[in-house]
Amino acid sequence: MEFKIGDKVRFLNEKGDGVVTRILGNNMVNVAIEEGFELPVMASDLIKIEPKGMASRFFDRSSRAETPQEITERPNLLSPVADALPNQFENAEYDRVTPLYRQTGSQNTEGIYIVYVPQDQKILLTGKVNIFLINNSKNQILYSLLLNDTNDTWSGVDYDVIPPYSKIILETIERDDLERWSEGIVQVLFHSDESTHVLAPLHSVFKVKPVRFYKETNYQFFGLTGQKALVVMLGDIAGQMIVKNEASLKGLDPAVKQKISSIAPPAYIDNFKTGFREAEVDLHISALKEDYSTMNNSEILQYQVDYFTRMFDSALSNNYHKVVFIHGIGNGSLKSAILSAISDYENLEIRAASFAKYGNGAVEVIIHRNS
Repeated sequence: MEFKIGDKVRFLNEKGDGVVTRILGNNMVNVAIEEGFELPVMASDLIKIEPKGMASRFFDRSSRAETPQEITERPNLLSPVADALPNQFENAEYDRVTPLYRQTGSQNTEGIYIVYVPQDQKILLTGKVNIFLINNSKNQILYSLLLNDTNDTWSGVDYDVIPPYSKIILETIERDDLERWSEGIVQVLFHSDESTHVLAPLHSVFKVKPVRFYKETNYQFFGLTGQKALVVMLGDIAGQMIVKNEASLKGLDPAVKQKISSIAPPAYIDNFKTGFREAEVDLHISALKEDYSTMNNSEILQYQVDYFTRMFDSALSNNYHKVVFIHGIGNGSLKSAILSAISDYENLEIRAASFAKYGNGAVEVIIHRNS
């Protein structure tokens, strides 16, 4: 039997399986096994169990992070379907993978997202939904997706590679399937041929209350897809950076520095801790970015809302019971966006923060836990 790199195989004479990583000759191949070793094995001692499965794409796909100049010069950058695609998209095998509608920038945090996009963009609450996993970074990523079937069972439903600044369609589902796709785990490994920072693996648990899918205001235009979508940020790149010394932090935004860890990323909300399970987060753009001169008002608001969502989710996941979010006075857009984002959550008490300390510029969120 002939084998190709990426073929998933099972041993005939002993237990176990693996993936072909190298062809050593007409009769022998190297097989990578689960324990992390590569073994030379006679081809006659193997049987192919997934000849065209996803494993083959991990080794065959050509992918390279583009330079900023290449990204700028890419034809039709803002088109949802580019006329001239990079090499990694030319093979029909990768039809699931497409370039982002708009590259990373001030309006969208560099990171990993899962997004729910209604196929009918005019009537958002009916019809099928496309679910995408987005890699808005210069790194190639290898991901694994698990969905929660019951309280005790997780099903691995997908795994693949996503090139830099790209998205992959996970599934197109009917509305009846939204609940199943509302809770899961995404695990990510990052790879780059050359980088100034090493990124820790991402392990992100996501949970979307099903009722959110049936509220039209939860679908907002998302620059990375060019469509209205319900967006869940799984992790930003800054939060995965592993830093060896303070010199490595030079030139980074304050908000980025606050999220970087020395070995493993701490809970993001811990950077704003003011007491036992209490925190205060300043959402003024001047507190989040050193240079925001090129951002328009819409981009600033989106950046602030994304940051709020990340901190709020972190507070929930890490059992905080009170968080003060400083939104400022302004025109009230940020405060309204905050209140809308958490309006569907149960066991929350939302009230004005201390007037003596914050004036009218902050809200206090109390998170009640079920006993």
